[in-house]
Amino acid sequence: MNRLPFLMRALRTGALCLVGASSLLTACDSNEDPPPTPTPVDTSPRTLTLLQTSDLHTNIFAWDYFTGKADAKRGLAKVATLVKQERAKNPDCTLLVDTGDTIQGSPLGTYAALVENAPQHPMATAMNELGYAAMALGNHEFNYGQQVLNKFKNEVNFPLLGANVRKNEDGSEAFTPYVLTTVCGVKVGILGLVTPGVATWERKDNITGLRFDDPLETAKLYVPKMKQAGADVVVVAIHSGPDKQPVGSATSPESWLADYADATKWTDRGNLPGENEAVQIAQQVADVDVLLTGHTHQPIPKMLLKNQDGREVLLTQPNRWGSHLADVQLNVTWNGERWGVDAHDSQLHAVDDKVAEDATVAQLTKRYHDATVAYVNQKIGSTTAAFTGGFAGRYVDSALSDLLNIVQEEAAEEAGFPVDLSATALFSNDVALPAGDVTLRDAYSVYIYDNTLYVMEINGSILRRALELNTKYFKQLDAAHLPAKPEDAKATTPVVADYNWDLYSRIDYGYDLTKPEGSRLTHLRFQGLDVRDDQVFRIAVNNYRGGGGGGYSMFKEGRLLWSSADGVRDYVARYMQEHQNLSPDAVNTCNFTLAPDLYTPYFQASLGPAKCAPVK
Repeated sequence: MNRLPFLMRALRTGALCLVGASSLLTACDSNEDPPPTPTPVDTSPRTLTLLQTSDLHTNIFAWDYFTGKADAKRGLAKVATLVKQERAKNPDCTLLVDTGDTIQGSPLGTYAALVENAPQHPMATAMNELGYAAMALGNHEFNYGQQVLNKFKNEVNFPLLGANVRKNEDGSEAFTPYVLTTVCGVKVGILGLVTPGVATWERKDNITGLRFDDPLETAKLYVPKMKQAGADVVVVAIHSGPDKQPVGSATSPESWLADYADATKWTDRGNLPGENEAVQIAQQVADVDVLLTGHTHQPIPKMLLKNQDGREVLLTQPNRWGSHLADVQLNVTWNGERWGVDAHDSQLHAVDDKVAEDATVAQLTKRYHDATVAYVNQKIGSTTAAFTGGFAGRYVDSALSDLLNIVQEEAAEEAGFPVDLSATALFSNDVALPAGDVTLRDAYSVYIYDNTLYVMEINGSILRRALELNTKYFKQLDAAHLPAKPEDAKATTPVVADYNWDLYSRIDYGYDLTKPEGSRLTHLRFQGLDVRDDQVFRIAVNNYRGGGGGGYSMFKEGRLLWSSADGVRDYVARYMQEHQNLSPDAVNTCNFTLAPDLYTPYFQASLGPAKCAPVK
């Protein structure tokens, strides 16, 4: 028998059987064995859970480093408890995402970036424990420069996304633009975007070689790419929020469900161009299912927006500092070719005294917390009496605002750029400089942001317009019927942040709050003479205001002469170290008036008369 043709045929069929221990090879009939049955694909409907944090600002523990007190309504350690509870309800179908401003904002972030930067960043430690899928960059990620940011990027177990952050030299991607991840059989695409305001607010050496493109145009470019790459669900994780806010109570969940096109229901936030484009992305970019937003520090349980195809897009935002966890539920179904979102809903889970800190996150990061507390509690100076803050320091020409302006003026002069005037703000209502010993925490508490200092050249027209815009902080008041509480003198449509009420030095000016917006400035003089529109001034302001932040776009008409490398907060601490036994009366210069007088009726009984309050 000629075996060669037989063996060749057998090899070609791939069906050879070895019988016993002999060398006899026998051809097997492959047609006798049926092919294996493919495992059926489960196409039953399912629910995806998206959990979101945002604007954590290095708040891990339920602790306020600026006041030195516990705060039961904040902290990633508490959010971690909520994350683990919600993930347990849908363990195989849950993704956790952050939308930026993560590594800056509290002294813990300052300590980890500038004092002890060698160990793994505490936010990386905590977030790795929680298993984030991705994080979109925030504008404050760049505050300490790219070296600190890149170190953090290399320490986390998830991608940092920033599709609109590009390299200046060739326009290529500077960060990962998006990530595709499959969860319970559904491919989810997460696109990361950051507000382009970074280019305005950040000092230039921190963003060397980078540009920040328009988020809306970037989303139009990348969402089709994500769909082409197989994304069934498209999530935009963006450090940017709505460009408007509800008229009335923005804390009411129902107010966020009003028709965005109804001008009577919404009011402008005073944005930089492109700063808050989340709504426009929802409306104008096809195939977006969900927007996880941040930056505006608002609790937004749910917004529902229609895109150009008539599809409903969901938007949410979990406020700031780990005060809330956003929870998005997506019902997805199979249409025969791919998965798609059939229904959606979202809510916020609040952090409060009933939520315990997660033991694992707390244990992993406690040494960072303890080191930060010791760092901020070191004594650096002293005062002869308290420097009052909050509304009491804001509603009158106060020693605290004068002190901050003096700090800015001296820092500018030391840099070789003496100024004619300075502008600052009291950022928080909870802090002041105490009488007696002053710690680093006290100094930091009166300047809680990592702003740098600008010296700018402006004219009288810019100054006058800025001063008039300044009074939007207040509602129109009736001197005979003042609100019952000092905080109720503030405007409500829209509510203006406390850091957008500026207090100036070295000019004489006043306001009449019984007048409508736009006509409240009663006088403006410099060195005893009325200010002319063409008069040129040098002003010291922080980089946020100098870049047009808070709606003060007129400052962008000025010319930047100098930008500091150090933060204003560090100048405050340094000044207090060099000037012991600071006296409020010695610092306080009366150059600004407010009518009607708001200090006397609200604060004189409890705090005593103010040096610059009108004499009754």
